[in-house]
Amino acid sequence: MSGPPTNPWSFPDPARLVPRPPAMPRLPLRVIAAAALVLAALIVLAGSFYTVEPTEMAGVRRFGTILTPLPVQPGLHLKLPLIDEVDKIQTSLTALRMDNMTVYTVDNQSVGIGIGLTYRVPEDAVLQLLYKTGRTGSLDINSTMQPIIADRVMRVFSTQNTVNISSDRAEIAIAVRREVSQALRSIFGIEVTDLQISSISYSPTFEQSVEQAVQAKNDAIRAQNTVARFHFEGEQIKVQADAQAAVRIAQATGEAQANIDRARGERQASILRAEGDSQATLLNGQAQARVLQLIGSVTQANPSVLGFQAAMRWNGALPATSFGAGANPMTLFSLPAAPH
Repeated sequence: MSGPPTNPWSFPDPARLVPRPPAMPRLPLRVIAAAALVLAALIVLAGSFYTVEPTEMAGVRRFGTILTPLPVQPGLHLKLPLIDEVDKIQTSLTALRMDNMTVYTVDNQSVGIGIGLTYRVPEDAVLQLLYKTGRTGSLDINSTMQPIIADRVMRVFSTQNTVNISSDRAEIAIAVRREVSQALRSIFGIEVTDLQISSISYSPTFEQSVEQAVQAKNDAIRAQNTVARFHFEGEQIKVQADAQAAVRIAQATGEAQANIDRARGERQASILRAEGDSQATLLNGQAQARVLQLIGSVTQANPSVLGFQAAMRWNGALPATSFGAGANPMTLFSLPAAPH
């Protein structure tokens, strides 16, 4: 028999044209069970041990009960899988920064402080921090310590005067470290190895007042310097005047002394000249008296000496006056007759 007539303008059914995927073979139940057992064994095996790093210590708890009386040391350790829980904490040096802390000083000024803290967890504080501080584990240790640190910092700064903070910064840092170390050790058992005040910022009002005070101080110093300069210049002028007066006095004194010395010299010279003249006159008179004495003696012994003296003094001129006709000028000399 022939089938129904086909329409040449009709299209075939698309569902009949797409090939059907082959059917997936079904795994036997035994294979599935074996795979599940292997997977469970791997999970149990992976959860049966844990590792503690060299920078850590740990504690183990089971159903909320702490199993380890002492902290678990670094290394590979066993535990019950899916039952025991391991809590780890870092025991190496840890850095904690607290910025933008606001504290108030004794003069009611607000100061912004930045703190840098370095600490370590001793072995005897491990279980206390894991199970007796904050939530179980070490997730919130820093957030638990920060209020204590802030309180101790504010206590120290509350005793300080704002204007002395910069100059006393080292002493303040020592006091803050002492207070924070004692608090963290007594409360949490944490050992603080270093604490630094990383930043100090003042309020705009205080900074403005400081600038005004510095400006006023600089103005006062400038005024003092001006006064000192005027005083120094006045002292220089006074010294120069004193020096010039001293020079003039010395010159006048020298001139007066020179005049005195000159007058004394002239006086002494006059005295010496007068004494010389007097002595010369005396000696001359004595010499003349001696000559006259000698002449008198000679004349007395030989009267003709007078005529000889007159002849020696005659200049050859005859006298203009004669005493009579028979006078002979030669008789004036009274020369003695020559011996035969």
